[in-house]
Amino acid sequence: MGKTRSCRRTEDENKIHDKAVKMRKMTDEQLVHYVEDRVEKARSEGFNQGKKAAPAIDIDKILEKIGTIKGIGAVKLQEIRAILEQQK
Repeated sequence: MGKTRSCRRTEDENKIHDKAVKMRKMTDEQLVHYVEDRVEKARSEGFNQGKKAAPAIDIDKILEKIGTIKGIGAVKLQEIRAILEQQK
């Protein structure tokens, strides 16, 4: 075979092509590991982005509102505080 013509591709296209060739040459086991690693990385990035985007919880304001409900005393408020702090 002769030399391939890459003069018609841009630099970005050449990088994508090289990566695609590398992936096509992988064994089944290598390909499965590669895809699983990519999926795990995407999940962790998504989780971290979601955690950053989640609104901050003001436990004191929540407990203040719950404390106004009849039948909930100081002991129950402390139990609720413990639960909320665990979920933070």
